[in-house]
Amino acid sequence: MTFCIAIKSKTGVVALSDTRISSGLGVSTSKKIKTYQEDGNSFFIMSSGLRSIRDKVIHLFEDELSDHPTDKLYKIATMVGNAVKQARIEDMEQLQQSKFFFDAHFIVGGQCSKDKRSTIFLVFPEGNWVETSDESPYTIIGNTGFGKSILRRLMHEDVSFDLAIKAAFLSFDATFKNASDVDFPIDFALYRNGTFDIQELRKTENDLKDTAIQWNQMLINAANDLPDFLHFED
Repeated sequence: MTFCIAIKSKTGVVALSDTRISSGLGVSTSKKIKTYQEDGNSFFIMSSGLRSIRDKVIHLFEDELSDHPTDKLYKIATMVGNAVKQARIEDMEQLQQSKFFFDAHFIVGGQCSKDKRSTIFLVFPEGNWVETSDESPYTIIGNTGFGKSILRRLMHEDVSFDLAIKAAFLSFDATFKNASDVDFPIDFALYRNGTFDIQELRKTENDLKDTAIQWNQMLINAANDLPDFLHFED
């Protein structure tokens, strides 16, 4: 399984992914974020689903991008969608015969040269896409269930860049603690509007151990500080 999240703040976009890769009974680590910084464009692509589909889609996308450079992020999302459609046509039958699903989802985020600001697109396995709204400024792919509650409490249209980074990690932390198929190290891709420069960071469990411990203690303290709402007589 996978955990990938992207959040659109008022000053940029934040992306985080785990690195757990499963192949049969084997487990390994592999990067799930790929960044592009060329021709005045700066964006990232993340994916969930079968690794073989992801790799094929990325190669198909890069071929089209090389032949048709663009200056808008929605066009990048469309190219990724076109690559997904092509891979789906070519591989769907064989995957179904082997009892696999064509379940690849992709997140595209960043800013191209003629975009007014950064944004995020979610590309579905059918190749169509939706843009993340200001009112609900995040999207998750992969193991999506455990990390949504914190996002629903924290996310709003004026979320700051720093809070977006914290929220992305806390959402991962909730998933990591509840899902055995999501794991460290985690990769960040951080982009601020108008810079056309993505910063990539990798963090291990040990790097963020103190933050996780502090967050856990804060939750315990908050629960203990709640007023009693059930009273029992001796």
